[in-house]
Amino acid sequence: MVKIKSSQKLFTEDEVSRLTGICSEHLRGVARSKHLGFLGRAAETAGQQAERWLFTNSDLMVLTVLYTRCNH
Repeated sequence: MVKIKSSQKLFTEDEVSRLTGICSEHLRGVARSKHLGFLGRAAETAGQQAERWLFTNSDLMVLTVLYTRCNH
């Protein structure tokens, strides 16, 4: 069971990885293949754009139910 604040609407890739136990590499693969989450752009200090995955509450629940923790 994953406990989250009801006020939190978006989760970063790192948060989802920590909450679900799915490593970042597998999480990105699942997100692409199952159309979960979306790519958000964060402004870097050097002026470049950094892409990172963002997930909603619904995405988090689907990942929790359908996928098991990584064992590596």
